[in-house]
Amino acid sequence: MDRDLQCEMGMEERTALLQLKDSLNYPNGTSLPSWRKGDARCCDWDRVECNRSTGRVTVLNLVGVRNGELGDWYLNASLFLPFQELVWLELGDNQIAGWVENKGVYQPFKMSKLEYLYLGYNNLNNSILSYMDGLSSLKKLDISYNRLKGLIDLKGPTTLSTLYLSNITTYGSNFQTLLQSLGALPNLTTLGLGYNNLRGRVLGDGK
Repeated sequence: MDRDLQCEMGMEERTALLQLKDSLNYPNGTSLPSWRKGDARCCDWDRVECNRSTGRVTVLNLVGVRNGELGDWYLNASLFLPFQELVWLELGDNQIAGWVENKGVYQPFKMSKLEYLYLGYNNLNNSILSYMDGLSSLKKLDISYNRLKGLIDLKGPTTLSTLYLSNITTYGSNFQTLLQSLGALPNLTTLGLGYNNLRGRVLGDGK
């Protein structure tokens, strides 16, 4: 199947990519110049990968796309609703500081096939955790170098096996409290906690 035709089959996704570009560049950025409105070959655009059979977007690598001079970026999670085949999403180092609510109601990520999400090096706080509810297949999450603190309440993606939380806590955060808050992740096998100012014992019984 011709790649141009594949992209036309994903018209909704192409429109969503252009909306995402506008959001990333707000108010006057110029990133992602290859993403052009009149170009139907969205599978050839920089930082985009598609399934060759279906033409649906499977990978978005948007690390460091937003110009630092533009300030904080407030992301509308509904922009990702069309990407139902997406398995890999990288949004790190984009000054994401929060989320735009949809008519006053929070809109979680709704990508049932997403397996990897990278949100490191942003300005996020604990509110990011509530947006994980719709990621039923998520296996690897990296939210290092953000502004989380206290309880890490991740109740949504029970499939999660790898979690990176490097350099997220304020000084003096309790290590046991942090570990207890991760108890809802039964499949977790890898946990990264580097560069945190944690205190307390590793073992809960004090031995």
